[in-house]
Amino acid sequence: MNPPHQIMTTETEDLASAGFTQMIDYLENLLIRQLEKLRKYDLDAAIVLAEEANTVAMALAREKVLDQPSHIEHRRRIQKLYRDISLVISTERSEVAQKLSAIRKGIKVLGMSR
Repeated sequence: MNPPHQIMTTETEDLASAGFTQMIDYLENLLIRQLEKLRKYDLDAAIVLAEEANTVAMALAREKVLDQPSHIEHRRRIQKLYRDISLVISTERSEVAQKLSAIRKGIKVLGMSR
């Protein structure tokens, strides 16, 4: 028979693991939603989601949850989502820079025509 403290530890670990799995799922959901908002140029909503995702990610990082072998697939998916988000942001940044350049050229042309 297992000593009572060993049973409590196992139950606590199971509860913690279930809680961490829910946190990981929630983080993935937040990142997916953030990616969708970025693709729709809804930057205000994307920022709110990013702040919330950061809070959850920091809690998971503090506990080193994604370093555990049982969460390797979650880690890969989350890393891919962060890469996708970075790619969308850098693509948008490039598009914005091009649009600003076109606007500046238009302003110069207007200034010359005066």
